[in-house]
Amino acid sequence: MWYIAVFSGLLVLITSTIASTIRVELDRFEQLKGFELANATGIRVRKFNRTTSVLDGSGVLFKDCGNDYAFTLTVAHSRLGNNQFNEYPLKISKAKTCDILNGPYKEYQHLFKNYSNLPQVGNERVCPFPRGHYWVKNWAPASDWVPPVVPAGYWRFTGDVFNPQDELELRLVGYLRIIKDLV
Repeated sequence: MWYIAVFSGLLVLITSTIASTIRVELDRFEQLKGFELANATGIRVRKFNRTTSVLDGSGVLFKDCGNDYAFTLTVAHSRLGNNQFNEYPLKISKAKTCDILNGPYKEYQHLFKNYSNLPQVGNERVCPFPRGHYWVKNWAPASDWVPPVVPAGYWRFTGDVFNPQDELELRLVGYLRIIKDLV
């Protein structure tokens, strides 16, 4: 009987390492709160061609966001795509805006560098996140930033900004699908 357990374990190991391609499809982008701090209602997901959806549009940040504001990003997964989301451990913990800007943001800014006018952080520390008019043009997320262990399904990314009194000031939500196809 032990050989059945070993065989099952090997079968799971082999099937989990079979090559698969990962596709990321944008679904929608919304601003739910914080219209006095920013207006991102001009940013939309639209069809670029038959197979690709892109993020496109512009928004305005009305105030400089320095260390008096805090930011967090939470991620939730819906395996069946029926909007029954479960919080996922993948997230950016609540931290001061300048720490996020010069930390996690700096690590991932290459994903949208040529598709937007968002600030680019170099060797010099950038603080605050400057107010202004920002745009994104035809940005389709590459699938190479998705680790292979992340499950397929419907995903919700929620970005929250908190004011100096630790009250929710701004909420932006993006939805996307991760599709895995066997090769």
